[in-house]
Amino acid sequence: MLIDDLRKRQKIIILFVAVIFVLGMGAIGIVEIFKPTPYLGKVEGKKITLEMYQSKLQDVYARYSESNPNQPIDDNARRSLEGSAWQELVDEILWDKQIKKHKIKVSESDILTEMQNNPPQELMQNESLQTNGRFDNSKYLSALKNNPEFFLVMEDYVSSYLPRKRLQEKIQAAAGITIDSLKAEYLKENDKVSGEILFFDYNKITDTEVSDDAIREYYEKHKEEEYKKGPATRVKYLTFEATPSDEDYEEVKRTAIQIRERIVNGEDFAELAREYSEDPGSGQNGGSLGEFGRGQMVPEFEKATFALEEGEISEPVRSDFGWHVIRLDKWVNRSPEETKVEASHILFKVEASEATRYQLEEKALEAQKMLQKKDIDEVAKSLEMEPKDSEWVAHDAQYIPGIGQNPQLLAWMIKAKKGKVSEPIRDQQQNIIVAKVVDNVKSYYEDFEKVKLRIKYELEREQKIAKAKVQADKFVAKYSKDEYFDKAEAEGWKVTEVKNYKRGNNTPGVGVSEVFADHALALEEGSMTELIHDEKGSYIFRATSRQKPDLKAFEEDKAAQEKIRETLENKAWNRWYQNMREEAEIIDRRAEFGM
Repeated sequence: MLIDDLRKRQKIIILFVAVIFVLGMGAIGIVEIFKPTPYLGKVEGKKITLEMYQSKLQDVYARYSESNPNQPIDDNARRSLEGSAWQELVDEILWDKQIKKHKIKVSESDILTEMQNNPPQELMQNESLQTNGRFDNSKYLSALKNNPEFFLVMEDYVSSYLPRKRLQEKIQAAAGITIDSLKAEYLKENDKVSGEILFFDYNKITDTEVSDDAIREYYEKHKEEEYKKGPATRVKYLTFEATPSDEDYEEVKRTAIQIRERIVNGEDFAELAREYSEDPGSGQNGGSLGEFGRGQMVPEFEKATFALEEGEISEPVRSDFGWHVIRLDKWVNRSPEETKVEASHILFKVEASEATRYQLEEKALEAQKMLQKKDIDEVAKSLEMEPKDSEWVAHDAQYIPGIGQNPQLLAWMIKAKKGKVSEPIRDQQQNIIVAKVVDNVKSYYEDFEKVKLRIKYELEREQKIAKAKVQADKFVAKYSKDEYFDKAEAEGWKVTEVKNYKRGNNTPGVGVSEVFADHALALEEGSMTELIHDEKGSYIFRATSRQKPDLKAFEEDKAAQEKIRETLENKAWNRWYQNMREEAEIIDRRAEFGM
């Protein structure tokens, strides 16, 4: 019983441990399609083969099925699991590299000690290891001692994560967290104030005016320090969309017609929907879409549905989603003012066929050849396409505007000189991109037209803050301190409650402000600040309650110190791990294999 349960749950346990130690899942990108390679990707020079990926994917699917026995794997789940499989392979390689780099060694004695002293939480829930509903450590140790198979399973499990745990401990120990670090964090977290803020909201000011000349003047004055950027490349590109052809639609339509005939001849609509529908939401419910009215569905679907009588089955209806076979289940309301029905459908999705994809690739290759000799606008015109401009893309960017994440294209853009043409490259939607470099520079200035509205907003904001400051000065001159918060609403200003404020928190209207923190945390309960003119606006704060840190008690509270130490160590570890992931050289070529 114990071994069977552990075997069943071991992969879940390992996943649980991985969640603790492996941070983040970044999308890695899409790659070139016309240069086949025998591997799916590389991580720090180590190849990830197709066999490695398929093996890991089977493992991920198995874990998902064990954790979700009654949950089918739809398209969204499948894509997520495929991403998880890839990410686990990447992380495993990165872990191994870092473990070797930091010379982490784990002995058999270390593994045995860990096995004896730290049983996994998942295993502690096993009834075979409990007494009166609580984990019984003596039963666990007895199982390790007397059941060789259980011992081997646990040994394998602990061997898989202990080196990672040791690495994390080493990184945390190197963080240099001292008692002074603990005190500083304690002071920050326990110096709190609650109260009310009277913020002279500058957004109420409407009489501002910023001329184009003022915007241009600001741009030129701050051009070097604000708008000069580092190395970047700008390309123009053509996108060949992987949309299904009319032939692809006709091919799928034949299936839709066959299924409709089976329904008309008496087969159960709901059963066929569960078997054939590619709409995961309704398919699991026998095709039912529930109740809906006009304007809630795509026009083609709506027109066909509202032309049916109860129980009638439509001919296949084409939409951007594919082909629909629709059954009108019930007229809920037939009045023109509020027409509503209950209906079901079976969706047959249409995707670009291999033949269509081949034609697309041929078209992209032809465009590439043309771009070697001609301007992209000229080529686009001859192909009846619209060229797109990437604008400036920094060499350290993670994505390309209009395209998204695409490491293959980004890597090419960094190296390519002006006038160079890329190979055809797939994007995340499996469309094909061919790009031509407009320029590749060591530095550039953001285009004035691109930042114009941003500058205008900032200049208007400065004007509003200045005018609100004048009105705030008039307000405090008009009333006594005791009247400020009582008279605020009548004068058009809002008083907002602030709860458990501590340094670094957002404050209504003000945002994060060290000026506010200095003044608010200097107050005693029942006192208020003077009128404060912050660069973020003008305000008055009144403290209604105050919590001050007891440093002497903290110095004697070892448990509190340990809790803060753990928090700081985890933050240090997270920073280290994130930096390591960002600096790693990762090449993802799954798209080349249609993944």
